Amino acid sequence: MGQTRKPTKSGRRLNPAWRADLDATARPVVAQASTRTDGYTIPLHRHRRGQLLHAITGIMRIETENSMWIVPPARALWVPPELAHETSMRGHVEIRTLYIDPEHCGSLPGHAAMVEVSRLLRELILAALEEPADYADDSRGATIAQLILTELERLRHQSLTVPMPRDPRALRIARPLLDNCAIDLDLDGWAERAGASRRTLARLFRGETGMSFAEWRARLRTVDGMARIANGASVGEAAASVGYASPSAFSAMVRRSLGKPLRELIRRAETPAPEAVG
Repeated sequence: MGQTRKPTKSGRRLNPAWRADLDATARPVVAQASTRTDGYTIPLHRHRRGQLLHAITGIMRIETENSMWIVPPARALWVPPELAHETSMRGHVEIRTLYIDPEHCGSLPGHAAMVEVSRLLRELILAALEEPADYADDSRGATIAQLILTELERLRHQSLTVPMPRDPRALRIARPLLDNCAIDLDLDGWAERAGASRRTLARLFRGETGMSFAEWRARLRTVDGMARIANGASVGEAAASVGYASPSAFSAMVRRSLGKPLRELIRRAETPAPEAVG
């Protein structure tokens, strides 16, 4: 049975979990593969189990009530049990999801977190997809599940979060920018659309995201641009897509936003995460 719809704090209503049978199985780890088209959205929902959301092609935008992540291939988002989230697709997205029983989530973060996916974990996910959801305790599936739990404990986190405002007036700015962060309007330009003064909007962004509007937009453009690069775009293509006239201007913005040079971040993204040692 799917979960009953109920509102979150923001008033948005949850849709039933789209694979309730995987939530219900008694096995510690189960895997699922799915394919989604560009623009497809899995509406706001939550699961009894924790999830590791990973795509081998395409980009996912995953949003909770307070934060947003843009997840390219080679990265994944850890979503703890019962955390409501919405997932939107950019491009043709092939998703590989792990569902982790709550009893085995104790060593994993209690909050959503972007993580790097090692080559070993990718192969284990593929192997888990070959097994039935109700594998036996002494089976190959059980061995793979235990290896996955061991590898998950070694996940390397990344601070590529975009905090989200909650006030409807600020969201009238944030949501169009999530779809197209290259829109080049300042707060004066957004004020009429948002139904609030520039001063009110500035206060809302600072109070609800911990950033000024300019800082928030720079963080969004950084995260979006880095995801595009990880998905195969050149620095120049990524820069143009998020509203910068040149790669150098984009690189300078990335350094201001994340405190590290773009080349170092790209090099780290291209370096496989360390494998678990038995």
